[in-house]
Amino acid sequence: MLEDTYSTLQKHHRRLKRDEKDAFLDAATLLLENWGYKVKRVATSSRLRSSVHLETEVKEAECIIMAHYDTPTMLPPWIELLVRALGHTRPLLLTVAVGLVVFIPSRLPGELFGWVTLIVGLSLLIFLIPNPKNLNDNTSGILGLLDLAQQLEAFPAAKKKVKFVLVDNEEWMLIGATQLRKKWLEEGFEFDESRIICLDCIGWGDVPVIIRNGASHVGNELIDVFQEEKPESQLINMKAMPLNDNFVFRDEGAILVSMMKKAWWKGGYYIPNIHSIFDKKLDLNAIKWVTHNLLAYLKEEQVVRKRRA
Repeated sequence: MLEDTYSTLQKHHRRLKRDEKDAFLDAATLLLENWGYKVKRVATSSRLRSSVHLETEVKEAECIIMAHYDTPTMLPPWIELLVRALGHTRPLLLTVAVGLVVFIPSRLPGELFGWVTLIVGLSLLIFLIPNPKNLNDNTSGILGLLDLAQQLEAFPAAKKKVKFVLVDNEEWMLIGATQLRKKWLEEGFEFDESRIICLDCIGWGDVPVIIRNGASHVGNELIDVFQEEKPESQLINMKAMPLNDNFVFRDEGAILVSMMKKAWWKGGYYIPNIHSIFDKKLDLNAIKWVTHNLLAYLKEEQVVRKRRA
């Protein structure tokens, strides 16, 4: 099943421009409708950027599964090296390290200063180049979301309680999720009844990592499920540092699920090869592991019935 969905999405691996995004949304809509879901597009906007999201229609969602579908531009290779050394889960140290790389040329003597400054400056131009494949970031999260949606066909009670949302413009400072949350609040959506789980970069890595930004009963529940099969699974609180759309919904205890690798510096974890030309491979078994355990959670952890006070 997942293989068929992957084959369909391979035609829409780049989703940077509006026409690319719309073509992808057409394909995702067809899949979801074939599985019996009612789907709608939700347009939001701000002064900076407009967004179009895709969501399944659920009257009383007790769980919201999210994945962003827009794709990024690239990062300089030296940032990838810093990430491998420190890990995405050490964002403060990572920010300091990047700042030092930019600052150090100003302390170098004469001609060496000029050459290093030129090299670092030119490397930053790669920010303007679209990433060509984007398989892990975030085709993998989309595949996980769609795989869950398809599998829930066999569990009608859960299907009625789970909302699936494909979110736009995560790569633009989480603008899409910020707009969507505002719209939902204006429409009177009751967040306190919903568990919010974001899937991003679940297609490459050997350590399941759950990211929260503050208190999260969802994270506390889900880590127990993950560690039953993979004791090395991690639950990490990144506090005020954003990594994904879950940060926008942090007051609701939203979490991010990713597959990561151990950083060179012990205790850190990083997502390999994202925002680079090397993001061109997926491990479908990693995605299946995540969806298998999320499905167990959706069936067993009170998601198909009202949460007790």
